Amino acid sequence: MELHTILTALVLPPLAPLLGMVLAFVFWCFPDSSPVAKLSLPLAMLSFATLWVCATPAFSGWLGTQLVGERPGNQSVPQAVVVLGAGRYRDAEADSERLSATSLERVAWAARHAPTELPLLVSGGRVYASEQASEADLMAGFIQNVLQRPVTWRENCSRTTAENAVNSARILHDSGVESVVLVTHWWHMPRAAKAFARAGLQVQPESVGSAGELLPRAQEGLLYWLPSAAALLRTQVYWRELLGSLWYYWTPLPPGRSC
Repeated sequence: MELHTILTALVLPPLAPLLGMVLAFVFWCFPDSSPVAKLSLPLAMLSFATLWVCATPAFSGWLGTQLVGERPGNQSVPQAVVVLGAGRYRDAEADSERLSATSLERVAWAARHAPTELPLLVSGGRVYASEQASEADLMAGFIQNVLQRPVTWRENCSRTTAENAVNSARILHDSGVESVVLVTHWWHMPRAAKAFARAGLQVQPESVGSAGELLPRAQEGLLYWLPSAAALLRTQVYWRELLGSLWYYWTPLPPGRSC
């Protein structure tokens, strides 16, 4: 997964435009008469402009709206709730792990909005070798100990959204479940819902948040066009989702993964 993460970072901001600037500097070192040297200034300007635009709330907001699609028309009655993991915080020195803020948002949203009478499945494994507990175990512990709600199934082997879908579908089909309420963030829901549908489950989306939260009041007016770290992070998340959706469209689902 480390190689997968590196390859993903290469096509996302800020690394992609920063590499463009580095390449522009390399071109600038060529002799002035070289055609390559003449590309250095345009490439540097393009890379800088790309980084600037990607870091503005205006662009991140527009990119986020591209993820909003039609709500799938699932008419079947859901038989279970599925909550997808979204990472963890790990302190190697203290040898401790806990759910990330994004994961906690999903768990809390499921506890508040998903039908309480339905059995619950939590999905997420160990993405990196240094991680100890699976995300499913961390989520299940929080849900059962803090939220006082039982967890029926733990899918603790998956590392990607596609593996979430395949592994969860296998567990649920074995229990006779064909339709689920899927809980994940709104920007992740289009890719996740399609993956779960391809895995053979009928999906009723229960999205955490909405595109209406894209523009905080503090980023109106001139700030809408000025770069910020928060906007760059949102651009990175949304751009990753768009690329991931294209990748899932053109590639088959992976086989189920065992721990």
